[in-house]
Amino acid sequence: MRYAVAVLAFALFSPAVRAEEKTFDSNGTKIAYLDEGKGEAVVLLHGFSASSEEMWTKMPLAPTQFITSLKDYRVLAMDFRGHGKSDKPHDTKKYGKEMAEDVVRMLDNAKVKKAHVVGYSMGAMIAGKLLASHPDRLLSVTFGGASPLLPQVGEAPVLTATIESLEKGKGITPLITALTPEGQKPPTAEEAAAFSELFLKGKDQKALAAVLRSFPDLVVKEEELKAAKVPVQFVYGSLEAKFLKDGIAAAKKVLPKAGEVVVDKGDHGGTFMTPEFRKAVVAFLKANKE
Repeated sequence: MRYAVAVLAFALFSPAVRAEEKTFDSNGTKIAYLDEGKGEAVVLLHGFSASSEEMWTKMPLAPTQFITSLKDYRVLAMDFRGHGKSDKPHDTKKYGKEMAEDVVRMLDNAKVKKAHVVGYSMGAMIAGKLLASHPDRLLSVTFGGASPLLPQVGEAPVLTATIESLEKGKGITPLITALTPEGQKPPTAEEAAAFSELFLKGKDQKALAAVLRSFPDLVVKEEELKAAKVPVQFVYGSLEAKFLKDGIAAAKKVLPKAGEVVVDKGDHGGTFMTPEFRKAVVAFLKANKE
């Protein structure tokens, strides 16, 4: 809920963070990304239905914009297809693993051989696909608020409900409700619907439904993750939603050497805006310089 409120305020407050906007053709789909700074490359992967600006450079309720914490790095923040300023096809086949390949193609376009990756929520799931399929392009991976999608946790009833809702033009009400931390009172149906309507204003619901339908294509095998010799860490809130915590727990068993930072009282919508999240990311980057 807090994340939804933050994005709603996006149009009213836009702290100035200058980053060059670029685009490239990714297998027939236009992909937009921000390119800022110099140094080792850090790729920022945003969450579902958001954009790189909304999460990383112009988040109005965050005390500090995330990108400003990475002043010693070259930051590449991509809008996933279906999101932001990138193209928004309605064909499910245009998503899934293509979203991970977009990251590799962005690195090629930016002439970057290897990069650190910081993914949050859906961005973490796509980072998991990258870890499994392109470990040679990665210096480190931070999974924020989620994990790679493993076969046993690759499906969640909330996804089916949210897909159906989006395809009917009724938004992401099921997802907003499912992200309520355990033990806390969920929003009423009316409250969730109101947040969803404002949060998705101007966004392509059919494209977002296609994104969710492609999630099975992001599932990775345990042996693929184990074979990748890339430093990884999980950073998530103590109040993370149960279905995402379950995925993190399963992934940690596959990646027992992974680092872990739990942000006290952080929930899914707010953890990435906290100083603890930023500190965990920056410390991990410094510890894993090329």
